[in-house]
Amino acid sequence: MLSYSSETGWVYNPFEIAIVCACVAFSVWRNRVRRRSLRQREDGMYVWVEWHGGERCSLDDPAAPGGAWDSEGDGGGGD
Repeated sequence: MLSYSSETGWVYNPFEIAIVCACVAFSVWRNRVRRRSLRQREDGMYVWVEWHGGERCSLDDPAAPGGAWDSEGDGGGGD
């Protein structure tokens, strides 16, 4: 993707950089959609909308450590 050589200097592939930027932007947008739509119903269930419009629910707060959105830790959460 991006490399340096004393003979050629900086070498990069714009297509690969565009793909990485698109993946990062999608991840940020997806997380923003989730967090803005997160609410707790009267029965205690947490409900949110995913990026594709589908509604998801959980008994535990998905944004809390160890929740459904936690990609670190014991491996029980994440996407």
